[in-house]
Amino acid sequence: MSSEALRVIQMIPDLRVGGAERVAVTLANGLAERGHKVMLLAIKGGGAQEMHVREDLGVELRILGIQRDSIKRPLRFVKSMNKLRGSICDVLEEFKPDVINTHIPEDDLLASDCVQRTGIGVHVPLVQSLMFHIHRQGLDFRTRMRLKMMRKMFYRSGLTLAVSSGVAKQITALTGLPEDRMEVLHNVTDIRPYADLPKKAEARLSLGLDVDRPVVAGLGRLHPAKNFPMFVRASKAILKKHPNVQFMIIGEGDQRGKIEAAMKEADVGASWTLLGQRNDVPQCLAAADIFVQSSDYEGFPVAVVEAMAGGLQIVATDVASLGEVVQDGTHALLIKAGAQDDLSARVIELLENPEKGQALAAAAKDLAWSYYNIDAYIKRAEGFLRGAIANKND
Repeated sequence: MSSEALRVIQMIPDLRVGGAERVAVTLANGLAERGHKVMLLAIKGGGAQEMHVREDLGVELRILGIQRDSIKRPLRFVKSMNKLRGSICDVLEEFKPDVINTHIPEDDLLASDCVQRTGIGVHVPLVQSLMFHIHRQGLDFRTRMRLKMMRKMFYRSGLTLAVSSGVAKQITALTGLPEDRMEVLHNVTDIRPYADLPKKAEARLSLGLDVDRPVVAGLGRLHPAKNFPMFVRASKAILKKHPNVQFMIIGEGDQRGKIEAAMKEADVGASWTLLGQRNDVPQCLAAADIFVQSSDYEGFPVAVVEAMAGGLQIVATDVASLGEVVQDGTHALLIKAGAQDDLSARVIELLENPEKGQALAAAAKDLAWSYYNIDAYIKRAEGFLRGAIANKND
């Protein structure tokens, strides 16, 4: 395959703060920086991450603004899906991509369908968010039907990229996809903004936090997968031993009500701040001492990589690919998913052993900046995209 510029569509539901969204923006910017023609196609709408899209590098941002209606309203659902398919097909006909790179299962299916309808390009799905549907306890009817549709999509795709070997194994086991049709590409996000962070006191003042009190933070969309209510409940035991600790979560989503209810039930609301959707995540994390990932399932923990780059001490649930990112006791303290008491205990351990916490944070920071190098990542991604195109043309 020659080194000529590619025409690439990065496809994402919207541009809110979330791991998949940050990856899509990172890939769009990075590929454009390497001379490719890139469109970032947002299906539903924009969001806080619009400001990070490098249109100055030539990234074309296209927002369709089409919401999928609920399947509980069949006629409206079919109408909205037909409108969406038509709009995506129009974009493909206009842009004429060499490759389409998707990041969410529903978009995988839509793009695959539209590629078949138009005959344009090759569909290369990134399946890092597929674990939201197959890592649950058991496979319900909806998930089985989704997998049935996805099997067809996988077999007519040029290549499937999994964010971890664990995800790859589950996909091949559930779909029968041959292993040579699957590659692992660990996600990264652009950690360069973490190279020049404000001082901790300055960051806390900007968020209305007490400068002299420790801060424990979480980051991510307020989604059931993140299990932020458990983080809230765990804070009660932490506050019993360390009542001066401040807690915050950066992100927005439909679980805000449940998180606020958990705060009220645990009577910890006075120690908590929900920052909502932010476009200055690195500056927000600069206010924190300890980062908590309380997820029940993940594809690839982008937020953990960001916390590593920012030099935070980390307590995280050992789910999906996290063990491929950090080592327990070397870079972070890992716990089992749902282990609320262990979450409290590990945070308390770091609060009471600052030297240990600082050593973990230093090792994690070194790892983030040495391995999760954005330039190397973009080159790996570009290689996979070129390979998929070459295989399609053979």
